Amino acid sequence: MRAFIAVDISDEIRKKIEDVQHEFRFLKSARFVDAKQAHITLKFLGEISAADDIIHELSSISVNPFKITFKGVGFFPEIPLDRLKERRGRVRVVWIGVDDSNGKALQALQQDVDARMAKLGFAPEKDFSPHTTICRIKRSMSRDEIESFIKRIKSFENTSIGTMIVDSIKLKKSTLTQKGPIYDDIYVHKLS
Repeated sequence: MRAFIAVDISDEIRKKIEDVQHEFRFLKSARFVDAKQAHITLKFLGEISAADDIIHELSSISVNPFKITFKGVGFFPEIPLDRLKERRGRVRVVWIGVDDSNGKALQALQQDVDARMAKLGFAPEKDFSPHTTICRIKRSMSRDEIESFIKRIKSFENTSIGTMIVDSIKLKKSTLTQKGPIYDDIYVHKLS
């Protein structure tokens, strides 16, 4: 099964994600993520045959719940906005960022998860950039779309989307379908 470890997003933030997604509906080739499935991936595992060892490692994580704030909208690959025209608007993913500047708790949690998964043979992450994906773009943008995209990204630059408490992490199964991925919880670990 295809699996990953994530933090689910609160219902309140999911509603705000839908509002942000609405601002990017002008992108013709965008495939929007179902806000009900919004999450922050801590570790993508890929295909796994069994979950027992992973669950064992996750069950021993001891971290107090903490707050995170969603702030700003960005995109991958990350390039300066003024270079977007040169690249003909080749953007793959649009996301809402996480401002974890108050103590770097999410970063520390991800590093703990990453170290535990490395013990099980999973390759360590190169760079963790906490975010929740709002859409994937299938092809280059038109000139008009690029102009609108740049304006929208700038308008969200320092915008706070909302705050939530991270109180659990989840091992999730991802089933790919033609309508998009379906995520199911395999294991939930409450932080305490």
